[in-house]
Amino acid sequence: MKASQKTKSLAAKKPQTDGYNLPSRNALAQILPGFQCRVTEATTDLHNVTQQEKKRPEAAQTNRPNINHTFQVHHPQNRPMILPDLEENPLMAEITDLQNKEVGTYRSAMGKMAEDIIALRTQVVTLEAENSQLRSDLSLHQDLGRHLLDDADIAVMTKAEIADRIASLKFKLASETSKVATQRDRIQQLQNELIKKNDSEKELLKLNRVQQQQRGNLQHHQSHMANMATLEVTIKRQEKVIEKTEKALESKLREMNRQGKTDCRGQETELALLAENTRLREELDRIHRQPLHAVIHESAQVLQTFKPAHTLI
Repeated sequence: MKASQKTKSLAAKKPQTDGYNLPSRNALAQILPGFQCRVTEATTDLHNVTQQEKKRPEAAQTNRPNINHTFQVHHPQNRPMILPDLEENPLMAEITDLQNKEVGTYRSAMGKMAEDIIALRTQVVTLEAENSQLRSDLSLHQDLGRHLLDDADIAVMTKAEIADRIASLKFKLASETSKVATQRDRIQQLQNELIKKNDSEKELLKLNRVQQQQRGNLQHHQSHMANMATLEVTIKRQEKVIEKTEKALESKLREMNRQGKTDCRGQETELALLAENTRLREELDRIHRQPLHAVIHESAQVLQTFKPAHTLI
């Protein structure tokens, strides 16, 4: 804050610049309060030194250079630097030290001034941006007000008319707001109904898939029942054939017993036929107790075994 106040005070006063656009000679005096006393001390020290130098004319005569001496002119870059003898002049060393301190203080002050200037420029840019934003908002509101009142001439309207107009606009705004709220509720309700319909559609699709599966299972069972019916018809035919075969065998045996021509071969044939009939009956009973695919397989075997028995008859 102090640095900013200093910069404001400096900005209020116009600095006196020379041809090289440098700050004025009293710039440090305006920034640093204790600079003036130090400058006066330095000037008094310089005055004392000059007085002492004047009191030594003999030393000055001895130290005067020879006029007839030939000097060697050096290049400006290669010219040797002439340093004062600080050991012989402690006052010059003290003055140099003071000057260095003042230069350092001046540098630090200039650095603070630069930081303050940068901060102020940043603040100015921010304020300009805010100002432009506020101006745009103000123009927008003004345009909106003109658009709302464009159907009437404001210049010829009284305060009561303007108040009535504003009240009507407020009522219209409230009604539009209520309509917007109603429409929002309606949209929310429609969204909920749409969600419910989507859920019901998913359920219907699931039921359709289940129905298709049940339809496939029904067709499979119907084909199974048709095969079972065909197999039952085949089994009944086989039973009839077996009964006819048994009757034929019994009649043949009776005739052979009447004629008395029974021999060992006839007895073997009779026993073989009886054993075959018994086996066929057992196979039929087992087929009734087995599933469809096993029944079909066994019926094929029964038919194969029935053919040689029929040939024996």
